[in-house]
Amino acid sequence: MALSIRDILILDYFDGKPVHHKIPPYKLKIYGQDANDRIGLLYENGWIRYSRPQETVSMLPDKALSDFLKRYGLSGEGSHAELTGRVISQIPESDYAHGVPKIYVLTKEGKAEIGHHMAYVLNVRENYGLTEGEIGESQNTLAQRGEPYTARDILYRAFQQKISLYIMAGEWSKLRNMYYTVANFYLRIKDNEEALPYLYLVFFMDMSGMGNKNNLVPYENLFPTQKGMILLMDEIRKDLHYSMDEVKTSFLSSIARMAPRLPFSYFSPQVMASMLLERLRGIDFNGARYIVQRNTPDPSAKSYHYVPYGRSEARPRSYHPPVVKPNFMAPPVLRMPTFTAPPPFKPGQSAPPPSREPVPEKKEEPVLRRKPEKKKGIFSKLKDLF
Repeated sequence: MALSIRDILILDYFDGKPVHHKIPPYKLKIYGQDANDRIGLLYENGWIRYSRPQETVSMLPDKALSDFLKRYGLSGEGSHAELTGRVISQIPESDYAHGVPKIYVLTKEGKAEIGHHMAYVLNVRENYGLTEGEIGESQNTLAQRGEPYTARDILYRAFQQKISLYIMAGEWSKLRNMYYTVANFYLRIKDNEEALPYLYLVFFMDMSGMGNKNNLVPYENLFPTQKGMILLMDEIRKDLHYSMDEVKTSFLSSIARMAPRLPFSYFSPQVMASMLLERLRGIDFNGARYIVQRNTPDPSAKSYHYVPYGRSEARPRSYHPPVVKPNFMAPPVLRMPTFTAPPPFKPGQSAPPPSREPVPEKKEEPVLRRKPEKKKGIFSKLKDLF
């Protein structure tokens, strides 16, 4: 009975792992939530087995093997292979079975099942990100042609199919990442001559400024290719014995053959070739230097979407800054104490009563003069004389 693709991936994962090993939680999305239980069923059905002591005694370090041989009066000198062979040939297996690791080992049936579905296994091993449906469709197409094919032929056709879909959908950032994935695909099989053109395409997409859904990045936000990828291209260039002039020719040829037709690009391939040579010489990208040679985007274009929000003077008149929604994790806001109003004013007795009716004028009352007081004492009388 044939196994499911997920069971095949579980077998490949546990092959060579200790028998007490468990799949970490972050990988259960690939292998299934019940993967740690499935391996027990696969073991019971004969797809995988436990290792024998003779198969894993070579995993012990030289010192452990040497000390073990000396206990039995045997020589502890020699290479690792000699020590291992001496233990296996001259010491009973039961005497060292408890001290060697016990791991999972594929049976003949398990190896055959993985060999028939190696494209799925390589996709997970090397983290290419293809789905089972994409690999299955590619395999069926190659099978209908009646020609021999390998697991890597299946993966390569699946890559090309995905590249075509990204181009039709205008998903240029995803296309850029797919070019890098294909470059890694060739680097794993030591085919640098095929990997370099796909690294050129990564550089081409980065300097074009095009993003997903046909959105164009403003020139001020243009993100150049990472330095690590430039160093990788330079290493491949040296391995292929390319001069700088040969790199320029190879870049222009690869772009002409393989690059998609973009709705817009800030630079022509010739300018990009000059940029690439500068980067390979260790000169970082200077946007101000190339601003004269760049193409000018059109905000009214229909083939791509461009919003010039990079600089304030480039914003259209109808531009409104985005409304920032409150975040529950935002820092506390300093609040002023609440204002408390004073008690209402209460007029005194001499104040007029508050009324909207006209207040009658008061008649002036005659001023009563007070009679002068009679001064008493001799000093008061003397003061009046002077």
